Amino acid sequence: MSETTQGFIRARSPENRELRRQSILDAAEQLLDKAQVADITLRDIGRQAGIATSNVLRYFENREAVFLELLNREYGAWLDALPAELAPADDGTGPTTPVRGFADAYAASLAARPVLCELASVLASVLERTVSVETVRAFKRQALASNDRLADIIHARMPELDRAAAKELASATIVLIAGLWPLAHPGPTVVAAVEDPELLAAHVDFPARYSRMIELLTASLRGPATR
Repeated sequence: MSETTQGFIRARSPENRELRRQSILDAAEQLLDKAQVADITLRDIGRQAGIATSNVLRYFENREAVFLELLNREYGAWLDALPAELAPADDGTGPTTPVRGFADAYAASLAARPVLCELASVLASVLERTVSVETVRAFKRQALASNDRLADIIHARMPELDRAAAKELASATIVLIAGLWPLAHPGPTVVAAVEDPELLAAHVDFPARYSRMIELLTASLRGPATR
């Protein structure tokens, strides 16, 4: 007889367990469309998924583990879409240089994925702090593989960046998000404060600022003859 708890039916086959895990990740993603990580509890995730908190813990050790796996899933989906979203290299005769065109497309692609950016912005400060060593190791292995894949995409789009330079630029992606995303999406007190006309310069436009940083990094990593 199936084991039930508050309507919960335990998934017994590997396939069904994976479907249940994905439904929990779907619930966390839906919540992140409306709130920040700090405002979402494990209970919220369970409620959104239609199961009790104790049953979420059958699949993930805690809230942070849910978000870590969701981050890897979001990153993979971004990498699937990124080659098509990066504009073809400009020949330099248009309104933007090749590096600027690449940087703008790169930033726009990330800005269109707020869940990915929100999770990346709290990766080191929150998500990796309270999970087990095994969970961190599994996350890091996938993250390193994704970084290599991103480097390949960057190198294909900007072949003047050698493999090492492309990998360095790929590694900077999360670091830049972690610094800029919170500044571009502050709490209500900061939002109210920077409405002061004298504080217009304190507003942070994420895609514009991120694009500029990617442009500067890309230009610095190119060989002298190609800058």
